[in-house]
Amino acid sequence: MMNSETVSDNEDPDEQGSDFDESNFDDAVQAMREVDEEDAVGLPEVAPVDGEMDITPMIDIVFLLLIFFIVSSKMTAEPTYPLPAAKNGVAIPVKNCVVLTVKRGGGDNSVISKADGTLFSDDLEQQAAEVAEYIQLGFDMQKSEILIRAEGGVRSGEINRIKEMVSESLEEGQMINFGVLQEG
Repeated sequence: MMNSETVSDNEDPDEQGSDFDESNFDDAVQAMREVDEEDAVGLPEVAPVDGEMDITPMIDIVFLLLIFFIVSSKMTAEPTYPLPAAKNGVAIPVKNCVVLTVKRGGGDNSVISKADGTLFSDDLEQQAAEVAEYIQLGFDMQKSEILIRAEGGVRSGEINRIKEMVSESLEEGQMINFGVLQEG
């Protein structure tokens, strides 16, 4: 504790003549603290602001939306349609046709084979080249038409893909015939 009459060399000359009572100062500070505590409105303390934003709630919402859409979406493959038996139609002699047989495959693509059962490649580009070569070979052997025989369970999109692949090898006016393989 410092006496007000004692002056040290380190003190400011303006403070030398002041009547400072340290006990009165402590009482005044204590009184100000009590007034501040009574006047407090109850505002929450503000957390110090750091440079980063907490993205945990946003990630939670994204995962909830992802789970919702996965659970609520209906994942189905392209439907297969049961084809009725033909009541009328023209019989096509197979000896005049280049025959492609289409069977339902294990994946998205169907299995395509020649009339003798030899399979074409699974690679779509290679398959298109092999089919074009097979059709040209059939036309060279005096065959005049194309016959695509497909199982009833083959998707219609696959039939359209094969039809487009075959029609690239045909000349104007040549026909593609379709047939359904019947079991039994």
